[in-house]
Amino acid sequence: MAVITEFLTVNIAVDSLASTAPKYEAIGLTSLPAAAWPEPPIQMTDVTFEVPPSSALSLIEPWEGGGPVGRFIARRGPGVYSIAVRVDDLEEAMREWREHGLDWVLDEPADVPEGRAARYAADRVTVNWVTPRSFGGVLLEVFELRGDVWLYGRDDAGTRTTVGGSDRC
Repeated sequence: MAVITEFLTVNIAVDSLASTAPKYEAIGLTSLPAAAWPEPPIQMTDVTFEVPPSSALSLIEPWEGGGPVGRFIARRGPGVYSIAVRVDDLEEAMREWREHGLDWVLDEPADVPEGRAARYAADRVTVNWVTPRSFGGVLLEVFELRGDVWLYGRDDAGTRTTVGGSDRC
C-alpha cells in the first residue's frame, strides 16, 4: 500500500515572482534558490519559502506566461494552485488511487529535471498530478524522491545535508 509520507508545500500561482517574492520575505520567510523548468509538463519557475519548522510555501510563475500555471492564472487569476505531498511509491499510489476514482494528469510519472521537490532534492524525483475534478477541486501534486535525499540549497560548502534515502532507484 502506498503511503503519503510528508506534506511538502502549497503552490501559489503568481503573475510575477519579482513583485510577489519580496512580500513573503517581508513577513520573515527565507527563500531557497529559484528553480526553472521550461519544458512540459511543468513549465514554470518556482521559488520556495521555508516555513519553520519543516514546511514550505512555493510561489510559481508561468514560464514565459504559458503552460499549466499560465492557463490557471488566465482562468482564475493568481492564487493557490495546488498542494504537494510526498509518497513512498508513486506508481503504486497511481494504481491504488485510480481504483478509488482519482484520475491522473499523466499515464506514467514524469521525471523532475534536477531532482527537486519543494525543500528537497534527490538522486531522482518523479511527479504526477491528481486532477482537480476527481479530487474535490484540488490539484494534488504527488512526488516520490528516490536515492539520497537532501535539503535543497544547503550545499554551499560543497556538502549535502542528507535527510533520508531510499533503496529504490
